[in-house]
This record gives sequence, structure tokens and C-alpha cells, in this order.
Amino acid sequence: MRTWLLSILVLMYSLVQSQNQSWLGMELSYKPIKKIKIEFGIQHRMNGISTWNQSLVDCKLSVKAIQGIDVFCGYRYGISPNKQSDLDLKITTYRHRTSLGIGMSPMDWINKKSRLSLGISSQIQWSQRKFNRDRSIFRTKFNAKYDIRNFPLTPFASWEYFYDFKRDITYTENEIIISGGTSAFRWFGGMEIELPKSQTIQLGLGHRKGYLSNQSNLIFELTYLIAIK
Repeated sequence: MRTWLLSILVLMYSLVQSQNQSWLGMELSYKPIKKIKIEFGIQHRMNGISTWNQSLVDCKLSVKAIQGIDVFCGYRYGISPNKQSDLDLKITTYRHRTSLGIGMSPMDWINKKSRLSLGISSQIQWSQRKFNRDRSIFRTKFNAKYDIRNFPLTPFASWEYFYDFKRDITYTENEIIISGGTSAFRWFGGMEIELPKSQTIQLGLGHRKGYLSNQSNLIFELTYLIAIK
């Protein structure tokens, strides 16, 4: 018991630190027909637990191409504090992000009834932000979760890799050289808590290592999910 209390206190102290983040969100998924899924989500991100980082609105359309393979596209709109407010006299700024990708579920090829779920996805995303150069990111994610029989908790884990096609810009006497490189790694682990009527609460603890800023962040995530079938 003391170990659990100490762990909770350490986690709460870590989240208060401004270099760490807390994410609160809600997601809704809907399948109008068997092979199509539409997802809508909102998320509020804080530095620590008191300083606003950004707010996001997401939408995603997934289409099942063949068994175990989906193709998807998505759009995200975000607002955040404006660090260049002296230029346009506005306290917030915006960000647009579009994405296109493919997802694979290997267990669909091996045993569709398995309680173990594995996922691999890759996508390219394009971001535009006011007062910042446009970015093109290649992103790969591996995730796994296991649905424990007759138990409301489902453990999960994920790992992500981010590659920025425009990470480095070098100015020479004759030209501007744009080159890519790793921008970040991110992992999450946690539990999904099953609720009645296809509702789920997801609790996750993650870590992000950024190579552009050379900054590491601990992330606490709480998401409420609703699935309409």
C-alpha cells in the first residue's frame, strides 16, 4: 500500500512540472457501414496541470481495403498560445494538419478471435502553422493490447517514430539545403476501462523524446471513448 501511495505522489509531482504534459480528451467512433469507420475527437493539452499548451479537434475516415488492412485520411485543427503575438496582436494562433496512411492488424490474418490485438500504422502528415515553416512528417506506430476475459481492464502499449522531411535547413553561399531526420520517439502504456454501452475510459502514461528541441516530456493521458456501431 505504501508503495502505491508513493508512486501516486511521485506521478502527481511529475505532472505539476511544466516540462511534462497532461492530455484530456474525448473520442467518438461510428461505423455507418461495415467497412467504413468515422472518428471524431477533441483534446486539451496542458503543460503540467495548470498551463495551457494547445487544444485540438480531429476527424478521421478509415476504409477497410482487405482483411487486416485499412487506409485512412485525417484532419486536425489546433489552437495554441501565440508566441509571436507582437507581430499580429493576437493571443492565440492556429495550426492545420492533414494526413494519409495505412494500418495493418496482423492478428486478423492469424486468429480473428484472439484477445490479443496488434496494430501497425504508417502515415504522412502535412502541417501548416502561422509564423512557422510548413512541415512534412512520416510517422510509424506499433501498438498492442490484450482483452482479459471477464475483466474490465484491458492493458495496452504503443511506440511511435517520427521522421521530419524538413528537419534541417542549411544556408550556403549558393543554395538552401533542406534535409530530413528523426524528430521524435514516443511511447505509451496504460489501461482501458470498459464501461456499459460501448463506452471506455483510457488511462495512459507516456514519454516523448524530441530531437529538434532536445526535450523529453512525461505525458499523462485521460480519454473518454464512445463507439457507435
